[in-house]
Amino acid sequence: MVTTFIPIAIFVGAAASAALAFYTFWAALQRGALERFGRVSQTLDTVGVRAKSDDMLITWVTIAAALWIALLLIFKPPVVVGLLLLPLTAAAAAGLYYLALRMRVSARTEAFLNQFETVLRLMGSGLRSGLGLQQTLNLVIDETPDPARFEFARVLGQTNIGVSVYDALDDLANRVKANETLMMARVVRVNSQTGGDLARTLEQLANTIKERRRMRRKVKSLTAEGRAGAIVLGALPVFLGGFVVMTQPAMSHGLLYTSTGHVVLLIVLVLEALGIVSLNRILQVNV
Repeated sequence: MVTTFIPIAIFVGAAASAALAFYTFWAALQRGALERFGRVSQTLDTVGVRAKSDDMLITWVTIAAALWIALLLIFKPPVVVGLLLLPLTAAAAAGLYYLALRMRVSARTEAFLNQFETVLRLMGSGLRSGLGLQQTLNLVIDETPDPARFEFARVLGQTNIGVSVYDALDDLANRVKANETLMMARVVRVNSQTGGDLARTLEQLANTIKERRRMRRKVKSLTAEGRAGAIVLGALPVFLGGFVVMTQPAMSHGLLYTSTGHVVLLIVLVLEALGIVSLNRILQVNV
């Protein structure tokens, strides 16, 4: 009977100790975290992703607490080890949350680049019909959906408060970091200094971007088998470990509740991470 309450007592003691330490250092932690999340929030805002630093801090704390409690319930470590897991869990939660935000930014950037060829052709058509550069930006805003509409509306808004259109396009290239936006900003600026047929240049740039995207799709199709193999190799240890835990009680106890098992799991996690990074580097082709 007493042994039944030992894990519960360990969990309650670890949770109480962590809560006391967290409450003691909460003010300092909150200031530092808000500063860091504030910088991340500003970076996200430049690409149109709205996220308040307070909300980001609460989300991070929630994820960290959930992961830490799950680890305590699964592995039932000693009190000292449980307390040491707290900062590691917080760091892991911050990494996961940052990765999720980066994926959201990457998805938005990809959506913008999918519209970029159409945007350049609209600008070229507007210039050929006699419109000025700012008027063609209005045409882009009227004819394209988000995120292209949002980004070019921001460019036009900057020009309305006195920023030159060339500097505003440079700022767009800084917000949406891609070779395509950088080429467009440089083409427009160079054309303003040397003269020439900007409409034709933009259409040629649109054709170049179309060919680059066609090449990327070809590379993606050629590497599809390798990427599928990488996913299988990355997921195989996870599913195999879960199968062993569910079907072999003795091995499950050895892995989850002994120091040797914890060391083995740590080594497996490190090797798994190195394998995923290595496969990603091998399959990465820049076009």
